[in-house]
Amino acid sequence: MSQENVEVVRRRFYEAANRNDLPAVLELLDPGFEWWDRKDDPGATVHRGHDGFAQHLAEMEADVEMWVEVKELIDAGEYVVAPVRVHGHGRTSGAPFEEHEVHVLRLRDGKILELREYRDKREALEAVGLSEQDTR
Repeated sequence: MSQENVEVVRRRFYEAANRNDLPAVLELLDPGFEWWDRKDDPGATVHRGHDGFAQHLAEMEADVEMWVEVKELIDAGEYVVAPVRVHGHGRTSGAPFEEHEVHVLRLRDGKILELREYRDKREALEAVGLSEQDTR
């Protein structure tokens, strides 16, 4: 099942998000989905359900055009750990930006239950009970 989770994340979630296919993304999310911002983000909060996901995404996309490049996917049972590069540019200024973070997605029965953002891989792996040595 966990390899199936990796494929859901790789082939469906990030690809749909990068083509701005909101209906395809929402189809992958459990109705009780929760998206947790990184703790160090200004105004960090949790975005709940399909409406919370769509609203948060719309708020970000009002200011920036962005893409998520998956650098690696780590199978952690019901979790998939995904170090990513988020990049794009401001819609008004055109100024480019780039940020590296790690997403931890929890899945059940092919649906994404939650996405949590972390600053680095060590922190994300610890959140799912792994260390970097476990992934080698």
